[in-house]
Amino acid sequence: MVRSSREIALYIKSNDKNHPEISVNALISNFQAIQNLMYIMGDHLEGHQPRTAGDFPKSVKQNCELVISRLELGSAAITMGISHDQYGLPGAGGTYGERAISLAGIVIDIASNQEDIFPEVVELLHGDEHRAIRSVQELENLWPDEDSIYDVTLGFGSLGPIKLDRTRKPIIKNALIRPPKPTEKTISGRMVELSVDRKRQFVIDTPEGKYTCRYPPELEEFVIRRIKQLVSVSGSIGTAARIINIESEMAFKPLKSLPLTHIRFDEDIRKLRYPIELEVEFENDEYILYNNEFNLLVTSGNLKDAVERINDELKLLWLDYVEEETGNLTEGGIVFRNKLRSLLDEGI
Repeated sequence: MVRSSREIALYIKSNDKNHPEISVNALISNFQAIQNLMYIMGDHLEGHQPRTAGDFPKSVKQNCELVISRLELGSAAITMGISHDQYGLPGAGGTYGERAISLAGIVIDIASNQEDIFPEVVELLHGDEHRAIRSVQELENLWPDEDSIYDVTLGFGSLGPIKLDRTRKPIIKNALIRPPKPTEKTISGRMVELSVDRKRQFVIDTPEGKYTCRYPPELEEFVIRRIKQLVSVSGSIGTAARIINIESEMAFKPLKSLPLTHIRFDEDIRKLRYPIELEVEFENDEYILYNNEFNLLVTSGNLKDAVERINDELKLLWLDYVEEETGNLTEGGIVFRNKLRSLLDEGI
């Protein structure tokens, strides 16, 4: 599938017989994620300091820009290569572009096989947490969702092809949920208010209540685009209660859904092995939260109450299926019971 250390192969196949064609959006999304991953690896190899915003240096783009060298008809079978001739120093292990391809392949291998993805990527990048976060974000963009109709296979250089197992998508999403440092906090919710005056702050409605977030001037355009949307914010805790100061674009991430990371059993709070993704809609001043996989659905006027109701529903499901004798469950009930148990490393 891959012919040299200077090439990346991408193969996408549709499993939907009624729609065998490959969506242009799917191709563009994969292309962009692969190219961004190459830039991140090249930026690391060239020794540049991580930046909070802005574009990659010209040298990184020259060394790591990809071009399509082969394209097969039918299912999308595409080979990409480094955009121009490069020469590496003896003993360096190849050119910057070739080494970036190799590193990107190792990142894909880690995501395919390891349980703790983020620490492994941090170690690969010599402790660079900033680029590790960006790498995992691109993995999330690249990886097919669990219900995707597409099979995606990637080959980076001489490492050989890897089929991206869609069942690992929740683990990759979970890798982006990092425990904050003592002076930091990460919140997720809906941006409900925005002030672009000298205060430069916005308000997020979260499952813990409302938080005020302050941002620097260079992030104003980025922040404005997210008004009324779901976001995740990481930053330092301010002196006043419920104030978070964000410093970079990387600390402010749009979300497609709201991750539920813990379940409360009375006084016992347990961390989920992977988050339950809650779809969020807002209509007539009310939130609608739902997850079809676990048959969860609630409505409420604020996220705090809505998530508490979701937790109550999940707890009842646990009692009805996990705590119930298997002899009293149907075959489908036993399957659902095992799905619930997979949320925790061990039963309650």
